Amino acid sequence: MANMCKGICNKFKATDYEGRHRYDNGQKMCPVCEIFLVWNGIRCPCCTVILRITPRGNKARKEIHEKRNAIWY
Repeated sequence: MANMCKGICNKFKATDYEGRHRYDNGQKMCPVCEIFLVWNGIRCPCCTVILRITPRGNKARKEIHEKRNAIWY
């Protein structure tokens, strides 16, 4: 079964951000709905797909991991 956006996520849509990355402010991205959300859960409230908490780009991902004091290999 394919995941589809049902439009519920528009209630939690992130409007703007400060800083360099959206992920710094706790925003998460849904790859199916293709929007950034302000949501405390792990999964999207709309399509139940796991939300992205880090950017896909290598340089930006490294910056986020350094700010969070995570180990980067």
